[in-house]
Amino acid sequence: MRIGVVGCGQHATAVLLPNLVHLGFDLAAICARRLSSAQASAARFGAQGAYDSLAEMVRREELEAVVACVPPQTYGAVVRECVAAGLPVFADKPGAADAAEAGDLAKLSADAGVPVMVGYMKRFAPAYRRARACVTDPAFGTPTLATFTFVMGDVESDFDSYLADNPVHHLDLARYLLGELYDLQVTRGGSAGGRYALAVTARAQSGAVVGLQLGSTGSWYQHNESVEVFGIGSSVLVDNMDTCVLRPPEGPEQRWSPNYTIPIEENLTPTTMGFQPELIHFRDVVRGVTECDSDMASAAQTLALVGEIRTRLDLA
Repeated sequence: MRIGVVGCGQHATAVLLPNLVHLGFDLAAICARRLSSAQASAARFGAQGAYDSLAEMVRREELEAVVACVPPQTYGAVVRECVAAGLPVFADKPGAADAAEAGDLAKLSADAGVPVMVGYMKRFAPAYRRARACVTDPAFGTPTLATFTFVMGDVESDFDSYLADNPVHHLDLARYLLGELYDLQVTRGGSAGGRYALAVTARAQSGAVVGLQLGSTGSWYQHNESVEVFGIGSSVLVDNMDTCVLRPPEGPEQRWSPNYTIPIEENLTPTTMGFQPELIHFRDVVRGVTECDSDMASAAQTLALVGEIRTRLDLA
């Protein structure tokens, strides 16, 4: 599939572009604010074209889709221009500046019949996919309780940017596993050095009581995340994103994790983290093989949770 990429910052060059090349996408061109950056990335990843104008790239290249990785405030303009040209878009999370803009972009996408996918890669990580299959299995029972922990190392960003870049992952993951969240209660802790610590409780559409521990007071070199969901007698745990453990009411637990010593696709980190599966999913969406499992309408719901957290903290 012939694509153009918008943005060549750290995440784009470290994750998206290498995986697009690895997966066999036809990388036609790269667009960035600075032409020199686009040219450097084009040379590095084998793209023929380099642009500092999205409109020019769309006009000159015969693209089938666009992959965008830009600041949140930039997604709106990128998505609007691509949809107007009939080009499907993969927008890395959060996909928009806020919930209102994401809602507008979702309507634009639906009205035009042009798919826009938002890259919440944890939805496509094999361990979380297995967990969702467990939770939705009638034998698991109705979800009753769930805990989400996502504590990163220090981040160099203001609080609003932090919310839309880090905790947004597990807010979206909670929706993916348990349905919409409501009745949010939020407590913000204090910490030295400007790091962040949050506790969020909520109820989920599935019936579960949900607790989320979110922060930047951890280490980038240690265990960062876990998710555990309880049904009736059963529970499922995803440990540090790569290991899924199902504990049935009776009998031994069932454990799955990659075998990192064998270099096949299923065991590689880009697969484990969901980066390659989300791009494969986008390709299938563009080709009409499957319905989008992470569209802009869903992203609007996730960003609405970010907005609600911000509002509740302001009112506290």
